[in-house]
Amino acid sequence: MARRLLVLIAVVAGLTLGWWSWLLFAPVGPTGTVTLTVHRGDTFAQVTAALQRLGLLRSRWWFEQLARWHRLPQRLRAGIYRIPTPIALWRLVRWLTETRPELIRLTVWEGMMAREIAERVERLGLGSAERFMDIVRNPEGKVTVPFPWRGDLEGVLFPATYSLPPLRPGEEAYIVQQMVNAFARRFWLPYRDDIVRSPFSLRELVTIASLVQWEVKLDEERPVVAGVILNRLRRRMRLEIDATVLYALGQRKRRVLYRDLQVNSPYNTYRYAGLPPGPICSPGLASLLAALRPAQVPYLFYVARGDGSHIFSRTYAEHLQAVAAYRRWREQRRHDATP
Repeated sequence: MARRLLVLIAVVAGLTLGWWSWLLFAPVGPTGTVTLTVHRGDTFAQVTAALQRLGLLRSRWWFEQLARWHRLPQRLRAGIYRIPTPIALWRLVRWLTETRPELIRLTVWEGMMAREIAERVERLGLGSAERFMDIVRNPEGKVTVPFPWRGDLEGVLFPATYSLPPLRPGEEAYIVQQMVNAFARRFWLPYRDDIVRSPFSLRELVTIASLVQWEVKLDEERPVVAGVILNRLRRRMRLEIDATVLYALGQRKRRVLYRDLQVNSPYNTYRYAGLPPGPICSPGLASLLAALRPAQVPYLFYVARGDGSHIFSRTYAEHLQAVAAYRRWREQRRHDATP
């Protein structure tokens, strides 16, 4: 009797050990990779449920015990995990603990308009372009702005590459906040004393910088163009900057036509004197510094050469000569391109 009991105990122990081994060490899942998406703010219970749906857990209870032993709930980061499968439970826990997940890279180029950024956010699956723009236009109560600013956030969505976790619907404010924080970190905080001493408000400085950003390709010309803008403002001359017309039209194109100049918008600096109501794009640091520290120049006019640089003029007569030279260059180029 005792011998039979020992045999029974041994069999039960063997089966139990085999079952535990199967749960912990037997690989599960298809051959290849399985993608686990952990959204910002997801709880450990949500992640566990996602792993179950992916068919990677034979036992949720055992996974939770191993995960807590390895402090996975505290170490798991939001992101995209490409899990190599099939994979054993113990290896899955260790892999999730040690692996740095992929993030979504959102690149905001210098000179992008807020609506263009919003479209990119939507294309990357990070949120709704419409909700993003609603936050940009009406940020109060949705975004913390750590610098003196009133109105919409066009211009302070700092151009950079942002590595963002996957987001749940309705979290567009998180993205806007990252961009506003980057503006504060890269421009407002390092140059705050100079900004406060400037005769312009921060919003006016960023507006000038956005005009410079759109108009100028060469960094060395940015302070010069900022100086031209300042000279025209001092003389109460209309700025007559093509970029403001394009912003009013909501378009990007190489040439501004005469009929475009008739658009009735406070952003149209051909029709209205002074600065436009706000920035027209997200300027880079070089343009922001150009607005903050414009060159002391005698110029009142400039025109593109066609190679990315500009011809600067003191008088309107000189400017007309420069415009004529540019038109001759354009016609010659068109003629040379004709077979």
